[in-house]
Amino acid sequence: MSLREGDGMTARRDGTRPQDLFDRGHPFQPKAKSSAPRQPGSWLVTIRSVPFHHDEIKQAIESTGDARVYFSETLAYLKGQAVSLFRIEATGLQWVDTLWRWWQTLQRRSTIPFDIAVYINNTELLARFSETTPEQIKTLIRERAPRYQPFAALES
Repeated sequence: MSLREGDGMTARRDGTRPQDLFDRGHPFQPKAKSSAPRQPGSWLVTIRSVPFHHDEIKQAIESTGDARVYFSETLAYLKGQAVSLFRIEATGLQWVDTLWRWWQTLQRRSTIPFDIAVYINNTELLARFSETTPEQIKTLIRERAPRYQPFAALES
């Protein structure tokens, strides 16, 4: 190991200093926001369920092509409970049937039951899969879920 002239920091064998590894000295540049709805008029809902099935739930939601998960969190803690979060924009509601069938199949096979909850405005409970039918969930989404309106449309 050698000492670099004037800075008093020990250089590594490859000539780099520890502070060079973290690119210090450059201001933080946040990435462009990509976790937002894009489709005007789409219904906006939030799904919460168990973290263990995160990937399968996301796949079921997006499999029909009429819904997109624009934000998901594999593990979040809400009121002390571990949950997966999915914020969804939907132009159709076929994904509800697909997710329901997947959930029903897993409920029959699994020894550990779990639920899927549908929310609007991220915090208002709309329905639970264990207490409602897919048709009831779709009706509630049509009647109560907010629709995405881009800012440009609101200004005119």
